Amino acid sequence: MISTDICLEQFKEAYSLRLEENTVKQYIVAVEQLVAYCDGPFSEISSKDIRRWMSSLELSDYKVSSVRAKLAGIKLFFKYCLEEGVLSKDPSENIPLPELDDKLPRYLQKDELFQLRQLVKGKIEERAVIEVLYATGVRITEMVEMNKEDINWPERMITIPKGKGKKERIVLFTRECEEHLKAYLDIRNDDLPFVFVNTKSTGPMCPRTIQLKFQTYTEKVGFYMSPHTLRHTFAAHLAKKGMPLACIQVLLGHYRPHQTQLYARLYHQARKEIYDLLM
Repeated sequence: MISTDICLEQFKEAYSLRLEENTVKQYIVAVEQLVAYCDGPFSEISSKDIRRWMSSLELSDYKVSSVRAKLAGIKLFFKYCLEEGVLSKDPSENIPLPELDDKLPRYLQKDELFQLRQLVKGKIEERAVIEVLYATGVRITEMVEMNKEDINWPERMITIPKGKGKKERIVLFTRECEEHLKAYLDIRNDDLPFVFVNTKSTGPMCPRTIQLKFQTYTEKVGFYMSPHTLRHTFAAHLAKKGMPLACIQVLLGHYRPHQTQLYARLYHQARKEIYDLLM
């Protein structure tokens, strides 16, 4: 029987062109976690083993979304093993993905966005990060991978060459975003191609750096926010301004059914808030 390491390497090669690199890495980590938990060869893992492992994750306070993502990786791995003839049976086949929490995504109201902007007043780099996240609705990983050549200044557009699902898309940005982004780029003394660079100016900005900044913002303003909160805010504020849901979803780069349904509900909630104010 083929070893786990060799099989995972082949799995990685098979899906490296179909999935994002980070997604493949996360799936491999999930398989390695499962194998370590079962303490035996992956070929002997049963459905019961997988269910017990999932229960152990829940007891360890993993979020439902995290357990769901890990199980999705496990399922894809075993499906691959079945298709390649490595296994004769898929132990994960009849295990359903955990139901996601159906809460609406949190987004900032106008006064909360104003508080955030005031908090970073005078901090050129931080303000540029916030404006790009809010004006474009991009994911944090997409933002740190942006290159300066991806920006079309006359049209105020940015090409996202490898978004979720490796699909290229175009996002727009406001004049306010343009002002703060140019101010940040003007103070840079490096020749790196990235739109945002790390503190040592040796490479792109690290997503963790941005996440830690948002943790600090949360502590200072007293309400929760993350980089992804600005993505939700982008969608909600466009909905309030009357942009059709289909257009917002294109800008967000949404292709999965659950994402579409969740943002459809967010869209209608945002539109309802405007209705309630007018009536």
